[in-house]
Parts: sequence; structure tokens; C-alpha cells
Amino acid sequence: MKNAFVLLFLLILLSGCSLQDPITRSQELSKKGKFPEAIKVLQDELKKNSGSVPVKSLLAQAYSDYGLALCQDVNKPPRVKYPMAKEQFAMALELNPYQQDAKEMYEMIEKIQESFRENKME
Repeated sequence: MKNAFVLLFLLILLSGCSLQDPITRSQELSKKGKFPEAIKVLQDELKKNSGSVPVKSLLAQAYSDYGLALCQDVNKPPRVKYPMAKEQFAMALELNPYQQDAKEMYEMIEKIQESFRENKME
């Protein structure tokens, strides 16, 4: 019987399966700055549990965090990073319209983009 447990444990390790729950996995990915991966984990979890308020909240936060990371990315020019970030904030607000940080960042990017258009910088 002991050998069966050892074999099962080894199969899990070798197959790449994670014993972590999706919420913990997504939070660890976000902490590492791997937002697209964290978002994918949460999207998959939301498909399984579409009414889950905690998953929706975490997914909205992951979108918002990713948007903020994009805004702060010095390796991307503004005309690339701001539309990408704005999309992330919009997705966050779709899930949670009361997420104030995402709303403020979305509005700020709109003002930046308008300024670019007015100054013919786009």
C-alpha cells in the first residue's frame, strides 16, 4: 500500500500537476509579475464557478494589477502600453464597476490619449 502512495505522488510530480488551489496559484503568479498566467488561471476557475464573487473579485484585481504594471513598464512606448493597460482596466471594471483604482487609471489613460491626439503625438 505504501508503494501505491509513493507511486501516485511521483506521478503527480512528473505530470506537472499542482496540488495548489487555483486562487493560491494565481496569487503566487501575480506576486511574480506573471499577470497573463494569473489571469488565465482565474478565468478558467470562473468558467467552472461563474457565480463565485471571490473569483470575480480576484480576477478584477489581477486585471487592474496587470494594467498598472503595463503603465509602469519603461520598456514599452506610451502608444503601446497605454492601450494595453486601458484594456486591462476596462476588463477589471466590467467585473467590478466599483473598483476605484481601475476607474481612476482608466480615466487617466483616456486623458493621456486625448493629449496625445491634441498634440498629434499618436
